[in-house]
Amino acid sequence: MEEQDDPVSMTVEDFEGGEAILEDSSGSETDDQLAHFAGLLKIGEETREYDGVKNTFLTGMKGHAKDTQVVAIYKNSASTSPMKARFAAFKAFEQVVSQKNGGQGNANVKYGWYSGSKEDISQIISHGFALCNGQSHGLGVYLSPTNFLLDGLEYSRADENDMRHILLCKVIMGKMEVIPAGSKQRYPRSGEFDSGVDNLEAPRRLVVWTTFMNSHILPDYIISFKAPSSTTLLINRINEIRNLGFVSVSALHLTMVKFLGPARGALISRIYEDFAKRKVNVVQLFHAARRITGDDQLLIEIFKSSTNKPVRRELRRTCAAQAAAELRRR
Repeated sequence: MEEQDDPVSMTVEDFEGGEAILEDSSGSETDDQLAHFAGLLKIGEETREYDGVKNTFLTGMKGHAKDTQVVAIYKNSASTSPMKARFAAFKAFEQVVSQKNGGQGNANVKYGWYSGSKEDISQIISHGFALCNGQSHGLGVYLSPTNFLLDGLEYSRADENDMRHILLCKVIMGKMEVIPAGSKQRYPRSGEFDSGVDNLEAPRRLVVWTTFMNSHILPDYIISFKAPSSTTLLINRINEIRNLGFVSVSALHLTMVKFLGPARGALISRIYEDFAKRKVNVVQLFHAARRITGDDQLLIEIFKSSTNKPVRRELRRTCAAQAAAELRRR
């Protein structure tokens, strides 16, 4: 089945290659950011390119867009020798993957989000990717598709100016294979495949093997923004679920194992054991549940199936109440 570009990705594609107008940011708080992200161009707010990238970002923020402020957008201009080399490598591998998969543009280039601290992103821009950031579906570099931006925000960190930063990257996906939850796969299963996903029809995780992380991923834009922390967004989500009724963590665990099957159920059981031993708190438990489930709507259905169900040694506080208590302690 041929992959279709999602409309959000096309928003960026439509404005790609447009002329970036540099702004005079003298005296603004983005001065330090521009110096930190060496070799990047700040895109002028009056350009169509800026609007395209900003709209893609805010669309990905979904219901949290109203609480989000885009401070600046920077473009990879390939102005330094290392940047030029990585750009050339990306274009070369794009052609190789396309030819391997029958030509006619079959490199299957997607856009994906990658978040981290300002220092993490600065190092990637300067030196390339160095570490894998995910292991729930194999060991590799994980990016979130454009319409699942919120999945990747967990790794973002506010800097000294309370700003967060996220990369919008081009990713050569080629022929994708499904990587089951809990897999320890590190390479393509065979020469037929180029990358991995958690779901072929509606992927939420784009998995690039570490072997290809600096040839198949090209950072294209950095978006600097101000928004509530990922923990705050998560607490808001838990509070929304509170209206579903009483949910004990014990009942939730049993229902998730039933819903998700043995592979993902084993992951849930492992994190639940850590929770029972107080090695992780309820916020971390819920984070893990979202990652393993991979679908907020499915998670809500699981919560609905868990409400008002008594279990042995039932915990007396709901997940929402525990999460609120955890937030107050921070």
